[in-house]
Amino acid sequence: MINSRGFSFPLRRVLGCCALMALLGPSARAASPIPPKASPAAIPPTAAQVAVPPIAPSAETTPTPPPGEESAELKPGAVIPLEPATDQPPAETPSPTPLPIGGRLLLSGALDLRYRTSTRGRTHSAWVNGAEVDLTYPLVSHGRSLGAVVVQGMAENPPDSAVKSGVNLGEAYVIYQIPLGASSDATAYVKAGRFQIPFSLLATYDPHLLLIQPLYSQSLGIRNDVGIQVSGRFYGILNYDLSLTSGSSSTSFDTRGKNVVTFRLGRTFYTRNGTVNVGGTMLTGRLPITDIDQDHPFALELPPSGRIVTDRGAGYVTKSRIAGDATLMYRNVTARGEIISGADNDKRVLGYFLEGTYKFSARTAVAAERSLWTYPEGSSSATRTGIGLNYTAGTHLTFRTLYEVLTDTPRDRAETQRQQLTFQALLRF
Repeated sequence: MINSRGFSFPLRRVLGCCALMALLGPSARAASPIPPKASPAAIPPTAAQVAVPPIAPSAETTPTPPPGEESAELKPGAVIPLEPATDQPPAETPSPTPLPIGGRLLLSGALDLRYRTSTRGRTHSAWVNGAEVDLTYPLVSHGRSLGAVVVQGMAENPPDSAVKSGVNLGEAYVIYQIPLGASSDATAYVKAGRFQIPFSLLATYDPHLLLIQPLYSQSLGIRNDVGIQVSGRFYGILNYDLSLTSGSSSTSFDTRGKNVVTFRLGRTFYTRNGTVNVGGTMLTGRLPITDIDQDHPFALELPPSGRIVTDRGAGYVTKSRIAGDATLMYRNVTARGEIISGADNDKRVLGYFLEGTYKFSARTAVAAERSLWTYPEGSSSATRTGIGLNYTAGTHLTFRTLYEVLTDTPRDRAETQRQQLTFQALLRF
């Protein structure tokens, strides 16, 4: 039983409800015999999505088909790629083909340049938000990829974070598929190391190179964490993710009572009206304090690596979270959102995030966002409302601009509002 002020739910009942909702409705295969085409936009792939050499056509440009269906014919001598541990919404833009080194090691990366002007607080500034290098080594046996080793290094200089400039570790993990037999309709993958925790929308896409961010910074205070994760599918259609992590977002696993347990169930539906991914997540453990007050007047933002610095006394508080998330891709529209409730100790928190993108053409799209997070202390809260324009110059280069109105109400202080305009040039290789 998890309790908070006006907030309680039995664990077994929530788990049962999540499983029941995900299993309702026709199977993905029956809903759409032929998977729909991907709707392009501008989201970079996660490290796991480039864990194997691409095949023709690229797996990045087509949605994940229902289990048991092949999306492409392999070339002679090609490596059979590692399937995603759980269903992912179709990629919105093709990722550059990784550069092979020494026959199997794959190299990719990104350069994130930004300029921002703001009416108060953090004003006119131009900076290199991050220079990233991703190394992926597929683990291959008899022509089939069974796993991968992924290391992500980042040189970053974030102006909106307590983290100082320098070289930090992003994701760094080993993932391996557990053999369950050819006749099994279940899959299981084990991931160990530092990885993006499977909480709500973080389970289905990686936002660290985007201007629009979901609620993980305010809600959890971390994105990447160190630990172990088991992911896969039940009955070929019901996705699950279970992780045990340190809660410190450091490069070492801390076993002194700060551990965080995260569990998510999800389902992807391929329909004639688009591709829909839905999920429900529960999380509990000790995580960084993210409240805003006189010394921290603005909502917390994390650097690309997800590294954190805590400077608020003990720095950690016991958090419980329950979240629902959904992603819809229909023709030129991509919409995603999440709603999160829970408690810091016995004080309730609540928030939501909504984002929508509409493509005018193959290269140009408009994006809009709205988010609210209420902190556990008093009437403290933070809201974001924004609209932006994205232009994809090619597989390697994307330009984004985002205008936002941010309203922060720190504990025991009056509301402050600022307007900011951010430009981004993202080069990927």
